[in-house]
Amino acid sequence: MTARAAKLARAFGLLAGLSLLAACASGPRVAPDGGPAPRGGVTRASHAAPAPTREDALSDAASLVVLAREQARLGLIDQASQSWDRAIDVLAPYAAQDETIGDRIQQIAVEQDRAQAEAALHEDSLPESDGELAAERAEMLDGPGPALDPEHLGEVDQAARGVQPDWPIQLNDKTVAWLEALSSGRLREWFARSLERSGGYVERFRQIFAEEGVPQDLVYLAHIESAFQSHALSRAQARGMFQFIPGTGRRYGLAIDTWLDERADPEKACRAAASYLRDLYAEFGDWNLALASYNAGEGRVRGAIAQTGSRDFWVLAQRSTLRPETRNYVPAIQAATVIAKDPVRFGFGWVDLQDPVAYEVVPVPFSADMKTLASVAQTDPAALRALNPDLRRGVTPPGRTYMLKVPVGASAGFTERLAQVPPEQRVAQLEHRVRRGETVTSVAKRYRVSASALRAANGLSKNSRLQAGQVLAVPRGSVDVASLADDEPQAARGPSRTHRVRSGETLGSIAGRYGVSVSSLQRWNGMGRSTKLLAGQKLKVSAPGAAVASSGGSRGGSAATSGSASTHRVVPGETASAIARRYGVALDQLLRANGLSAKSTIKVGQRLTVPGRGSAASTAEPASGSAKQAEARVATVHVVRKGETLFRIAQRYGTTVEKICQANDIARDSVLTPGTALNIAK
Repeated sequence: MTARAAKLARAFGLLAGLSLLAACASGPRVAPDGGPAPRGGVTRASHAAPAPTREDALSDAASLVVLAREQARLGLIDQASQSWDRAIDVLAPYAAQDETIGDRIQQIAVEQDRAQAEAALHEDSLPESDGELAAERAEMLDGPGPALDPEHLGEVDQAARGVQPDWPIQLNDKTVAWLEALSSGRLREWFARSLERSGGYVERFRQIFAEEGVPQDLVYLAHIESAFQSHALSRAQARGMFQFIPGTGRRYGLAIDTWLDERADPEKACRAAASYLRDLYAEFGDWNLALASYNAGEGRVRGAIAQTGSRDFWVLAQRSTLRPETRNYVPAIQAATVIAKDPVRFGFGWVDLQDPVAYEVVPVPFSADMKTLASVAQTDPAALRALNPDLRRGVTPPGRTYMLKVPVGASAGFTERLAQVPPEQRVAQLEHRVRRGETVTSVAKRYRVSASALRAANGLSKNSRLQAGQVLAVPRGSVDVASLADDEPQAARGPSRTHRVRSGETLGSIAGRYGVSVSSLQRWNGMGRSTKLLAGQKLKVSAPGAAVASSGGSRGGSAATSGSASTHRVVPGETASAIARRYGVALDQLLRANGLSAKSTIKVGQRLTVPGRGSAASTAEPASGSAKQAEARVATVHVVRKGETLFRIAQRYGTTVEKICQANDIARDSVLTPGTALNIAK
């Protein structure tokens, strides 16, 4: 066993043992009063267990804290947060009777906050929201809260009593102070801008909340969460209009990966928020406590209730069992709701609300950037980015169909025009998981792209440092990037091809990559019906004895020989001219052998017949439409940089735009994407 394997085995062995211990700790417990302790979703045991002692609770909580620390050390911050919450749950029933346990709950909560803050420093780079938003929101919530202004007190209080939201609101001193701050105080301009943006979304959000069975006026919590900005990002990495942290977002069905972050999708995040609020109300039976839990987490609110013995939010806030942010959060939302229900009553009649966002949806089955898609939709790239804020890299994700939002009217003819986009304008990208010691430069060299292109594709600066386990998006290079991803790329040469399994891969994804079936992989590897894989495991991805084409090396799509001809499976980023060069045949021969013309588009996964060099096809006259392409001689490869044009590249290499276009099978007006590799013909 290697040192790395032994280290991983020890780490995961410890986790397994701690998990077993934590499972025992999280089993049905009985509170000191003889009833089941509150467990937040845990089914009651049909037979009561022996009542645990205070020492049992402390021991169980300690085991869960140790597990949480180990999970956090391994980068499993979401799981660690759940373990800390469970530790608080175990202690909560004893907090009201034992002050030292209440202190222990606070210590666990502080430890959890610190770990989450440290983890946030290592998150993938995300677009920052307005710096103004972060500063003002912090100023709003993190301090002692606004003070009552006697000069406006009577006027504001009277205006508020004429508004009737659809959930209970208390017009106490805290709420009225926030009403003053938002409507006439120093936050008036900030709230006016939030009101303006809200016009684009409130109508649809209210429909979603109604469908989910939640009071519709709760949609106004987005004023306090994000000021209705889809790219809002908090210090704790909560994102979007409804400010989900990654773990909670995934729990409520939001996709978060290298390509997508659906927390930034207004409608999907809205539905997730409605579902979360509904679940919180089901547990606490009070909308104020549900909102407090939305902000602080269920475990924190459970602990506060246990410490005070009260289920009244205002009592919990008065006794300082909740953080200042949470104590301010609920009255701030109540105030925002009252104003948003009738802005004119509070002096916001001058605010011009944005029109409701309208769009149509079209499917995009491959990866493409916003410039290309905007050209197809006959609109502006900025308009597409605004309608699709969940696209983290500015491109649609590869290997799946993305439902793209386009302006109203842009869907007409979109699918037909999209099908005509040439392969070289389709973004073929790959994910790379960073290993210990790797740098941007070393990763870029491995995939034959420029370091600047790699940084641009991942939003990195020149000073950014990579973290082990971080996932990078690799832009298209001069060769089949998929073949470079293998830990052992040469394993494809031999009686049967092999693939080393990487973290996160499944049999289905591997089968799709090599153009084989899952059942074939299971048969070749003696797996029976099992689909379980281990990172580092070697899999046979072709039948023993299957022929592998050797002409042109092992890079690019798969090929199998048959007599004087062979077949080639097209991979992302390949063109007909590139395939012809790889096998040493003329482009016109390849086209004729497959019934194609110079204007034909080849598709990923398509099988092409590659004629042998001595076949009859080689003696035929070149097709007139591709004669110049077949004669072009490739001298070098150039990786496109940001801002470069075909004309500038041609000047640099002392060639012409026409020759570059011929060598790469592209048009003169093609959009160049940074990181794209161009063959330079002299």
